[in-house]
Amino acid sequence: MELRRLDEDLLGALLETAVRDAEPAEVMPPVTGPPGWTRQRREAFLRFHRERPRTRPTERVFAVVVDGAVVGAARLDPVADEPGAVEIGVWLGRSVRGRGLASLLLEELVEEARGMGARHLVASTTVSNPAARRALASLGADMTQIGDTTVTAHLLLTPAAREPH
Repeated sequence: MELRRLDEDLLGALLETAVRDAEPAEVMPPVTGPPGWTRQRREAFLRFHRERPRTRPTERVFAVVVDGAVVGAARLDPVADEPGAVEIGVWLGRSVRGRGLASLLLEELVEEARGMGARHLVASTTVSNPAARRALASLGADMTQIGDTTVTAHLLLTPAAREPH
């Protein structure tokens, strides 16, 4: 598994993965109209990702690649009103879920966040997503349930271990 910064070359593959392996609501903001991956939703998905570097210049977005294939996306976005905090966002296609990939992905994102100078991570998931909660808990994140549907996770980052000289 590797993270590759999302660029125009990877964006088409990411859309193909989303259409084949995810519901629109899992991977993008809502778009009015009939359900499913309509032409309008596909165009909105591409537009959303193409506009992000301009609207959120400090956010880093990655394609998640396994064996040369794009299987999902991840992002790290500094939290504006919390210095040193970075929000994590992840989605993986249904066909790769349940294989432990989320835990590996989160470990990679922790290292990326450390490289950005982050001191703690924030993530949000749903009560109905036990796999995400387990992956976050495996890193030592503190979880708080908000209402009936939302779970927020906070993880304090320790500095990366330095190699001896």
